[in-house]
Amino acid sequence: MRQAFVVDEARPAALRALNYEPSVERLRKKRRGRQAVRLRDLVADLGSGYATVFSRIDAAPEHAVELLSQSDMFDAEPQGRLIRRDSMRYPERHEVKRWQVLIAGAGTLAPTELYGRALIADGRLAGKYVGQDSLILEFHEPEASMSLFAYAYLASPTGLRAVRATSYGTKILRIRRDILADLPVPRPDDEVVERVAHLVRRAVEQREIYVRELHAAREVVEALPDMREAHAMCAERRSRCVTWSGPLVTLNAWNYASTGGALDLLLRKWPQRLRDVVHPDKLFRGGRYQRIACEPPHGIDFLSQRDVFSIRPVPKRINPPAVARALVFVPEFSLLAGGQGTLGEGEIFGQVAIVTPDIARCGVTEHLLRIQPHDRAQVAISYAFLSTLVGQRLLRSTGVGTKLLSLREDLVLALPYPTLTIAQSRDIATHLEAASAARVAATEAETEAIRIIEEEVLPAWLT
Repeated sequence: MRQAFVVDEARPAALRALNYEPSVERLRKKRRGRQAVRLRDLVADLGSGYATVFSRIDAAPEHAVELLSQSDMFDAEPQGRLIRRDSMRYPERHEVKRWQVLIAGAGTLAPTELYGRALIADGRLAGKYVGQDSLILEFHEPEASMSLFAYAYLASPTGLRAVRATSYGTKILRIRRDILADLPVPRPDDEVVERVAHLVRRAVEQREIYVRELHAAREVVEALPDMREAHAMCAERRSRCVTWSGPLVTLNAWNYASTGGALDLLLRKWPQRLRDVVHPDKLFRGGRYQRIACEPPHGIDFLSQRDVFSIRPVPKRINPPAVARALVFVPEFSLLAGGQGTLGEGEIFGQVAIVTPDIARCGVTEHLLRIQPHDRAQVAISYAFLSTLVGQRLLRSTGVGTKLLSLREDLVLALPYPTLTIAQSRDIATHLEAASAARVAATEAETEAIRIIEEEVLPAWLT
């Protein structure tokens, strides 16, 4: 939205109108009883590795570190590129540590862009590395309440506008660290700071529980002897040649050979198929419909493929489409699979997400494949299997098309389905219920922290 306003004093460092943000200018003003601290006074390292270009030399997992792009940072289960650590001149500047604040540092000003958005590092990200497009803030006291309050401020809508006001560049914007360092951070009463810090700590802890429980659910299926054998067949990505004795329902060799024999093995070992637990009417993509943008409180939040697999989605706001509700919304504790895309190793295509209550409240793009088994126990088993590396390889083997592949529904229904004991099924369901609860708790905690800043803290400074 365009706006015009007057500033009291032009700053030599700010070279363009974009570098002035009304809320930031008001925070700079000294008022009785109102304190603001500059970001530079809180941080020990303000992006020393940001915008430093380095080569990326791929390496085997045992000799590599994991490099995350700025979009990888926001994934619920981050998976980056494996490169040699000595590819980076100063690798310690790119290593992520718990409680650091990561900022997406390259992009555009579109409302749903990641550019300028902040995320606090938890156990999911610790020990991994980020590239030159990500800016790392390391506070003097990373776990101190004021440091966590500063993160919540940067993650708020006002903080996002403040970070984006530090931009330079033309089409692809980047962050000027000198202007970022000079950003004022409001400092309210200690009681408010502690409330916000407590919520941020809870969000970090619950996100770690969320991922830990997902991994525990998968491990039950990955421990099966047949799964171990299938993993050895398809884990490595390379050209393959297989002998296929089953029906040829497509003319594409990819559908039979891409798993390197894992598909044929599991079809022989497991008598059940996915169609035995999913009715054909319950495996579909949403229909096409018009998306008309609007502003809250009108309309619904609408999630893209990226949003569904993100730890903190950035949904669009659209008018409710005039189509059947089942084509827009998905039921809680069902599955969503990346239904259209390409075969890059970090691509969403073929990945599977379980629908937690926060996702079920939003509309979902038609590009995602809905998978809705008969009951919750079968949902849990389906997710635990399809979200493994073997499961993802099998799902991708159902892809048809040229450059942009789509999952073919009849091939998905024909995939093998594991046979588990009652105890194994119960363990998986317990882990996934805990994961769902943890994700919701983390989202609610961070949302409440941001609400306190937007509705209780900032009005006192901005009025």
